[in-house]
Amino acid sequence: MPAPSLPRPPLRGPTRALRLPRRPIPFWLAAVALALLTGLGVARLVGHASAEAARWGDVRPTAVATVDLEAGATVGPGDVEIEHRPAALVPDGALDGPAEGRVVTATVHRGEPVLAARLAPAGLSPTAAVLPAGTVGIAVPTGPGALPLQTGDVVEALLTVDPTAAGGGEPTFAVARSALVVHVGDEAVTLAVDRGDADRLAFALTAGVVTLVLSPGSR
Repeated sequence: MPAPSLPRPPLRGPTRALRLPRRPIPFWLAAVALALLTGLGVARLVGHASAEAARWGDVRPTAVATVDLEAGATVGPGDVEIEHRPAALVPDGALDGPAEGRVVTATVHRGEPVLAARLAPAGLSPTAAVLPAGTVGIAVPTGPGALPLQTGDVVEALLTVDPTAAGGGEPTFAVARSALVVHVGDEAVTLAVDRGDADRLAFALTAGVVTLVLSPGSR
């Protein structure tokens, strides 16, 4: 008896992979357009930067105060830093290097360029550095109850002598006027006076009692 025949599977047509259509031309057109836009943006930024540079000029290293520096102060570490600023905004005479160890002769505020004209020549002490041109410094002893003075005050020095030694004149008279206080110590103040006043004041210190009087011109 012949074996029964098995059913045959249904015939299938050839399979085809699902593929997305490629469109290289639109892709590259978009890429080129993006590159052009990016290039234009960069060129615009570069042009703006060049215009600003042309407006302000070259930059130069500038010494700038990081703290307020008062007259008589010695520039310490970190008091001045070097910044690169547009040359058009840097005043004449501004330092372009370190100023540590120099003595300040006129106040420099924080953020200001440090000018050579506001610093004493290297090697001068803080007191000698703030003596105005044409003056000398002379110390006047002070004691209990003395006038509370500060650096920058302007005073007159009065000499008081024994009335019998005054020969009938005023026992108290000025020996130095418009004297600038350049240093205040525990036992004496240093005054900046003209040379002629210094001679009279030195004599007064040995001839009688010297009293300092605060002048209206004080700061």
